[in-house]
Amino acid sequence: MANPNASGTAYTTIATLVQIFGEEPAFEMLKSWHKNISSYSRQGVGPIKATARGENMVAIAFIHDVVTEATAGFPVKSVAPCEGTGYEIGSMSIIKGAKNLDNAKKFYDWALTPAAQKIGADTKNFQTPSNRATPIPPAAPKMSDIKLINYDFAKYGSAAERKRLLDKWDKEVYALPK
Repeated sequence: MANPNASGTAYTTIATLVQIFGEEPAFEMLKSWHKNISSYSRQGVGPIKATARGENMVAIAFIHDVVTEATAGFPVKSVAPCEGTGYEIGSMSIIKGAKNLDNAKKFYDWALTPAAQKIGADTKNFQTPSNRATPIPPAAPKMSDIKLINYDFAKYGSAAERKRLLDKWDKEVYALPK
């Protein structure tokens, strides 16, 4: 598992566990995992890359990152929890007062096209594109086969809740001896 202080993947894992099981049971689960986690990587893809290289047996990762390693020929397979799983929604923003607003709008318009979003699949990134007209590679995760939770982005995306959960993880999980 990655370190949730540096990795959105790992923070999403914590927020997902809390939403599925409740906060105390989720943290008990994280504590039980801790003794089996050799190191907390600084990137969300770190654990699956380590698993692909045979450095560990299991990785907590976004499914599309597992698919990337599998299509590169590594003997890894994704498994989604039967209880359901959280997810992320990638985004872009135009900053108010941007100096190059017209170019930012042009880029935004281009980035939302199927041609632009197909670049992800062409470069072996298997996230689900936002434009439904974008072709999805056969190896990409089939969203219809994955049970997604009703992830509360408002609550778990707030800076205050994120800080609270990360502080709790630091004190109750990361600080534990191995």
